[in-house]
Amino acid sequence: MIDTKRIAADAEVDALRDRLRALGYLDAGVDRFVLAPAHSARGSVAIAVLASLRIGVLGGLLLGPAAAIGLALQLPALVTSVRDAGVVAIYMAVLFGAAIALAALLAASIVTLIARRAGGLLARRGRMVSAIAGAAVGLAALTYLTLLWTAVRGASAAGHPVLWVSIGLAVAVVISLLLGHAVTLTALALIVSGTGTPMRTPGVPGATWRWLLGAGLAAFAAAVVLFNAGGVGAPIDRGAPPPPLTVVSSGARVRLIAIDGFDPAVFARLSAAGQVPALTGALDRTGARLALGDGGGRGQEDPARLWTTIATGQPARAHGVRSLETRRVAGLGGILHADDDSSAARLLRVSTDLLQLTRPSIASGTERQEKTFWEVAAAAGLRTVVVNWWATWPAVSANGVVLSDRATLRLEHGGPLDAEIAPASLYPALEARWPELRERAVTRAANALSTSRMSAADASVLRRSAELDALNLVLAAEVTSGKDDLTAVYLPGLDIAQRAVASDTSRSGTLDTYYVTLDALLTPVVEPGPGEAVFIVTTPGRAGEAAGGRLAARGDAFRAGPSVSATDTDIAATVLYALGLPISRTLAGHPLVNLFTESFARQYPVRYVATYGPPRIGAAERTGQPLDQEMIDRLRSLGYVR
Repeated sequence: MIDTKRIAADAEVDALRDRLRALGYLDAGVDRFVLAPAHSARGSVAIAVLASLRIGVLGGLLLGPAAAIGLALQLPALVTSVRDAGVVAIYMAVLFGAAIALAALLAASIVTLIARRAGGLLARRGRMVSAIAGAAVGLAALTYLTLLWTAVRGASAAGHPVLWVSIGLAVAVVISLLLGHAVTLTALALIVSGTGTPMRTPGVPGATWRWLLGAGLAAFAAAVVLFNAGGVGAPIDRGAPPPPLTVVSSGARVRLIAIDGFDPAVFARLSAAGQVPALTGALDRTGARLALGDGGGRGQEDPARLWTTIATGQPARAHGVRSLETRRVAGLGGILHADDDSSAARLLRVSTDLLQLTRPSIASGTERQEKTFWEVAAAAGLRTVVVNWWATWPAVSANGVVLSDRATLRLEHGGPLDAEIAPASLYPALEARWPELRERAVTRAANALSTSRMSAADASVLRRSAELDALNLVLAAEVTSGKDDLTAVYLPGLDIAQRAVASDTSRSGTLDTYYVTLDALLTPVVEPGPGEAVFIVTTPGRAGEAAGGRLAARGDAFRAGPSVSATDTDIAATVLYALGLPISRTLAGHPLVNLFTESFARQYPVRYVATYGPPRIGAAERTGQPLDQEMIDRLRSLGYVR
């Protein structure tokens, strides 16, 4: 039996395809892809939806990689590998594809409504209506892509900024024209399908090469104007590859003690009463008053940000560690800064939060884009030790001995290393002796601490803080030899104590007790031995005091008495100068030569190099189970994260 209905439907399909082909629709592959759903067996609504979905797929495939490149340039801490770039490209393809599909569907819906109301009258103005729809979508795409490229601000365009800007804007123009063309095609198909009347003039509006060339040049010119109106920052100049660093050493071994949560007013009162003799002898001589944080103290209360500034001699915008709390996006090795307010970061944050693709994380060394002073020293061949500094995980063997901010977590949990300690050869001995080292720290803390006149809650806080500081000092002594050129230890106990003291009425007395305890713990390490230079760096920590920080210097290389004004970025340069290393011209800070004796400054003048080069973070040995959640839980228990 002959199916007459099926034959009639096929004839209608063929008739519509003939009309579309006569208009010049189906000559190109892109046209055939977009308009594949356009046949008479489907209504205008179905054609609009299916064609819009195909336009979304096309836009996603084009914009996904382009957006991944833009994010890699603007958010280098997020996109850290080719794999990350691929995952971001997929995320962005889905996001942009959905947005473009919705925009195309909106335009198609408007055209469909007009076609139903106007009927055959629309055939006379169909080309104009479809061209307007395509132009609207194309201009919207061009505007957004240009602003997106403006946000990147030529971050990787060092040496060829004009070339990079031109390439980016040219890509934006091509993508916008293609999307506008696809929407124009869909609108024409809907007009033909909805009215059943062929348009009098065949051909797709703006499909000739002359028109495309003119439109492309005009769009490029508009994009250039919009780009310049958005402001283009100067490209980051990383300079030439780092030269070999020549050490002109005085023979001095440098020891740096970092104390967080230090209140100069409390110290002055206790010092006058003679209760903190070791700290008094260290801090009341040569030193500097430090202005802290970026731009009037911004970032002073964030320990990861501030102590990375101190370690690198660069502000946060340069070194990259912008906040202690960060986010990780599923599938990516990099991080998304919690305080990043750029348009790209906001877009990614909103979209990934909506899809529940983010999880909390903690600042790490993978974010750092500048070398620390111990990394510079290690690169020059000096023997270095750093213990418990912020953002030192993952630890790299090339950077000397590093017990990262996750080292004690690994020693507590055991198991294979995940780059918590470098070199990895130190780990077996430390793991075997961990119970003994832990007990030694507990004993030292107990001997230094008196909690007889405070509440049980406050006593518990001080005991925990004292044990943390004692443990870091014990570990530093365990891995340090008499031949090391540089040792740096970070002590968080005072900052933790002042944040966690439970009773306001007993707060002053309780914190006074901890200053006395810390003084006892530091007595063996703040006094310089023969040929030693001891630096003590203090900051007020999370209390947010406006008193600023302090840098004290002790040893034969320093003058007695001078106190100068400086910034937190001057510390790294001063330590490197004391070690006999040249100073990078890219550093934000300068060596505080006035702290040194005239004979030392005359014998060892400041030398400079163009750059220290980027940090080495790719060679960390990572075979064990990451301790990400354990690190978050510990910092939450210590009051650092919510």
